[in-house]
Amino acid sequence: MSNQFSSGLELANVLLTSEPLHQSWYAIQNDKQRVNPNAQATLHINTTQQANLTIITFLTSPMPLRGQEGLILSSTFNQRNLPDFEFLCNKSNPSFSINEAAIKLFASCFDELCLLKTEICRSNSLVIITGHSMGGCVATLFTLWLLESLNLSKAKRPLCITFGSPLIGDEHLRKCVSQFPNWTSCFLHVASIQDPVPKLFLSQIQLLLEPDPDSILMLVAANSQGDQTQDPNVGIQFFDYGQLLEPLKHKAFCKDVFELAESDRVPLKASIITQLAAIFGVPQSQALQQQQPYINILIKNMEKHEYKLAIQKTKTSNAAKKLNDIKVSMVYLEWYKKDSKSREIGYYDMYKNKRYRSDINVEEYKKKLSNYWQDSVEEVENKPQKEGAAFRTRWLMGGTTYRRMMEPLHIAEYYKDKDGKNYREERPKHFILLEKWLKEEEERKVAERIGRGETVEDGPSKSKAQNVASSLTDDSCFVAHVEEALILCNQLENGQQSVLEREQCKKKLIEFEEYVLDALKNFAVTPDIFLKHSSFMAWWEQYKGSATTQLARIMNDRTYRDYEKGVQVVF
Repeated sequence: MSNQFSSGLELANVLLTSEPLHQSWYAIQNDKQRVNPNAQATLHINTTQQANLTIITFLTSPMPLRGQEGLILSSTFNQRNLPDFEFLCNKSNPSFSINEAAIKLFASCFDELCLLKTEICRSNSLVIITGHSMGGCVATLFTLWLLESLNLSKAKRPLCITFGSPLIGDEHLRKCVSQFPNWTSCFLHVASIQDPVPKLFLSQIQLLLEPDPDSILMLVAANSQGDQTQDPNVGIQFFDYGQLLEPLKHKAFCKDVFELAESDRVPLKASIITQLAAIFGVPQSQALQQQQPYINILIKNMEKHEYKLAIQKTKTSNAAKKLNDIKVSMVYLEWYKKDSKSREIGYYDMYKNKRYRSDINVEEYKKKLSNYWQDSVEEVENKPQKEGAAFRTRWLMGGTTYRRMMEPLHIAEYYKDKDGKNYREERPKHFILLEKWLKEEEERKVAERIGRGETVEDGPSKSKAQNVASSLTDDSCFVAHVEEALILCNQLENGQQSVLEREQCKKKLIEFEEYVLDALKNFAVTPDIFLKHSSFMAWWEQYKGSATTQLARIMNDRTYRDYEKGVQVVF
């Protein structure tokens, strides 16, 4: 990473020459004339239509601001009759805090904002949502609320541009929002180091683009060491960003001459120092360090953050390779399954017995697959509800195939190493969640079909019957039921149980018969269970003398051999 550098200054210059940035500020300047500076704190919302562009501005009259004591916990919104932002929460961050003034301003115009959101969702025009100071906070909240309602694969993304907006919430809120990667490009927060209101998202207005909030806050603190004159309870005056935007727009086309000390000429450090110099308006790196005594600590923190981002990007680029490795592992397991079938045992029992070299090789692929899917499930579980639902839908088919192929191998290890029973009580969490999400997705699809007035038929589809020979068992815990049925048969044979216990065993075995019949009826179980050396056939050999149900007919008449051909054997 020796050649790594930060491109914040270059991105800032691009934005300085962009039309949306200047259109937003012009709209704010025009609407400012309608705001009474002497009125009580109220929210002013205005919509401007320009061809195929809609600009929505949020402004407030001057109002006092408070620090950390002015935050409200999201879990208390309902009891305070405030709008619900729980869609931002996730498992790691079940709650967060929002700026009290911002959320109350948002709530004060909630009905109007509801109508505005509906209009935007119906419209096909580009939308810029902008605001100044506390109005910028409300603009940000409204954009988050709007994004939750939009299908970003179809709708045009709104762009939120704020000027001099203070913090809208705490660290937990930032972490919650960061779980929506598709949303980050919808926000641009502009702040001046000369403006006392902002505490977050400084850019090189000197528009410096720096994605590390901790470094930005440290920069604010470093710059305000000797400035304690601002009373937070005094009404905030209107800071004119137009006076900064225009000169910087012209300056973006020219390169300043900036002198770096010899020790600062490492690419990453040099690019960070150049950005900081743009903020403080100094021509030399030595002058920057003399003027700002805390700057070296800030530079080191920003370097660490850039390295952290680089590592994250490397992980992202490795994701494609990892996915390819996963596909290779699944292909190997498919081969292993076919090999076991040729030995008339089935891959579950072949792996459980581990008599061949290929059984040992499966361990490596099993480990890779388990690690990948455990991490993927945990990632989805930690995402906010909507984002997680959209994410898991994309790979749920792959996860289902993995679960149905791999969980029997976990069950094989469980019953090989443990004398006890009831695997389902100790079932790995990621299998439970994958099965739960599949059920929810299937229910959602059925509900959609019913909503469209379509007929939903019960029973297996024709294609499922035709492809049963190559299928996996729907219930990935099927072999656990088989193992428990074998244990029940052994308990009946040893004759050490009471009459009541024997009756309970028989009842459970009858329930297992019914379970198997239902699976056969729906072509939901692989024909491999009928292979000569399978655990299911071992169970049947023990149990067949007690069977009186339809399963006995299927097994005794050997009509199960037709099942593999897609023939219905249960009526």
